[in-house]
Amino acid sequence: MKLLIFIPARKGSKGIKNKNMVLIKKKPLIYYTIKLAKKIYKNSTIFVSTDSVKIKKYVTKFNIKDHYIRPSYLSRDSSNIFDSIIHALSWLKKKNQIYDAVIILQPTSPLRDVSTVSDAIKIFKKKNLNSMMSVSRMKEHPYECIKINKKHWNYLVKNPNRPSQRQQYSDKYYFIDGSFYIVNIDYLIKCKNIISKRATVPFIQKRNYSIDINDYEDLIIAKTFLNKKQ
Repeated sequence: MKLLIFIPARKGSKGIKNKNMVLIKKKPLIYYTIKLAKKIYKNSTIFVSTDSVKIKKYVTKFNIKDHYIRPSYLSRDSSNIFDSIIHALSWLKKKNQIYDAVIILQPTSPLRDVSTVSDAIKIFKKKNLNSMMSVSRMKEHPYECIKINKKHWNYLVKNPNRPSQRQQYSDKYYFIDGSFYIVNIDYLIKCKNIISKRATVPFIQKRNYSIDINDYEDLIIAKTFLNKKQ
């Protein structure tokens, strides 16, 4: 299986300015994803999709030297990552670079284990899957989550037999943590989506905590975990 490692890293961000290049332990955030990408699968190509000249220059240190720059219309807050992947695949195809599958690694999820992602790729390949997504166990039970609408609120999930103690909760509740997605490219093009309820297989992560950095509080948490890890 020929794998494209797709790292989306646009320069714009709302919560943290130049988020993908913000320093953690004197290294840009994107460094941790590239470092992992170098180790997860031999028959792969790392592709950084960015509209930033600064990021493009930085990744050349890791022998990532293609001349691709993501168009501005695909680099907005409202832009869909699917469109960015399709645009990149079309650009690569013109250079006779064809791939069987793509794994999406967002720099905002730096708390990954090489062995975990490698195992997921092996399962994806062995079972000939169309789509896979990483998930983590929920810490907030759905029965305790509410939606507030002006002066009123409602439970997101209604259950008259809601357990009274956290220890009674089942282990069947998870959330899509964004750590990685793996998709067969033919399926991606056909279905025009990264995940689907019919085809996507969840990969349950063993770690107790997952982070997707959106604001400074997330950044502080990520720094704490990375300081312990390395």
